[in-house]
Amino acid sequence: MKAWLVTANGPPSSKTLSLSPSHPTPPPPRSSNLLVRISHAALNPVDLHLINVLPTWLPFRQNAVPCMDFSGTVIATGPAVKGVEVGDAVCGALGVGQIAFGTGTLCEYISVPQGQVVKVPEGMEMRQAAGMMGIAGQTAALVIQAAGGLKPGEKVLINGASGGVGSILVQAAKGRGARVVAVCSGGNRGFVMGLGADEHVDYGTAEPDLEGFLEGRFGKEEGETLDWIFDCAGGQRLYDECPKYLKEGGRFVSIVGGRTQGIVPFVRNKLRPVMLGGTPRGYDLLGLAPSGRMAEEVKEWVEEGVVKDTPIDSEHKMEDALEAFEKLASKHAKGKIVIRIAE
Repeated sequence: MKAWLVTANGPPSSKTLSLSPSHPTPPPPRSSNLLVRISHAALNPVDLHLINVLPTWLPFRQNAVPCMDFSGTVIATGPAVKGVEVGDAVCGALGVGQIAFGTGTLCEYISVPQGQVVKVPEGMEMRQAAGMMGIAGQTAALVIQAAGGLKPGEKVLINGASGGVGSILVQAAKGRGARVVAVCSGGNRGFVMGLGADEHVDYGTAEPDLEGFLEGRFGKEEGETLDWIFDCAGGQRLYDECPKYLKEGGRFVSIVGGRTQGIVPFVRNKLRPVMLGGTPRGYDLLGLAPSGRMAEEVKEWVEEGVVKDTPIDSEHKMEDALEAFEKLASKHAKGKIVIRIAE
């Protein structure tokens, strides 16, 4: 089968990634595994990180296939599979452990446990399913869980609202009755307002003092303090200064770093007591373990109309995957970047 392979560590380029026309196809599925012909793969910032840091010289990392998100069609099932049949359209995401051992989704076929997939919602395009039900959608579901599901009327600030996770969070938070403040560039104002945001903050205009701007807009004297801050872009100072605009009892929820690179912010922000310089506001650093259960929650959002769209920034042919990675690395994508595997 065709597959993109990680050949060296570093930023995505012709030196670190190559397209192989003859990578081994997975064997017939065993137990509760499915053999899936991939339709689309979607990219995430963690894909860039893993290409950079997972050593290619390790025996189990030679000829490793990158990427985690996918949608596709089941072409064979293991003997223990129940409820999924050949021909079903499925989607989901692989875990970091699978990627570490070389099994990624930027290829034509994968063998995946049934517990990591969900059936594609009726009427949803395969490219949308790859973007919605993978890492971005499942991470958004994890954030909403951390916020106790949100309550109508709560005020939420989403930093990085125009990205893959942020664009889904805007819809999910608004669908639960929250008031949504979206932080992103001025060029993306129309995009996030179209997703349901109530207010837009242009970090470009607010710089170099975004935190001062937020204090003026949501400070205590205005009676407009925030209930939640969801950080999808990474902002240590945003947390350090948050008592000025995040109410007492409010929480700061970050997805930047997670299990692979979040040790320092976790210790600094969650474990350091206030008497030693800690910030007097709750802090959560989330790390996703992708699963069919989490994808099922996102599917319910779609079916209930809580989330109506998977914003797609761009779609690329498999042969043009490097262009897709370059767009991802630019950090200027509006929504998800997907790669079309099956023509």
